[in-house]
Amino acid sequence: MGRRVALAAGVGALLGLAWWGVFHLISNEVVCTDDEWGCLGTFVMTVPVFAVVGAVLGWLALRFLGVSRAGLVAVPATLMAVVAMVFLLQLSPVGFLVFAGLYALIAVLTR
Repeated sequence: MGRRVALAAGVGALLGLAWWGVFHLISNEVVCTDDEWGCLGTFVMTVPVFAVVGAVLGWLALRFLGVSRAGLVAVPATLMAVVAMVFLLQLSPVGFLVFAGLYALIAVLTR
């Protein structure tokens, strides 16, 4: 049980760092477009893409590491973390803690 939670938290932390990195680039206008919406348009288009890609990558990483029920951990944890980061915590560098905590919590709940 401890190994499962630790692996899930590690994968979640890596996804949280990826979240922070991607949206740090957007907030610093590094990858924004010059169209009418600018950075807001980039943000709105990136959130659902990150949610899907993050859930799939989390699932594959947990499955590769031998975690049982990897999909039941990765998909809800990623979606809840993305929603929390967008609506509750904005774009803070503590995203890796949110992702890691939710991955660990879901790993315990889906034991």
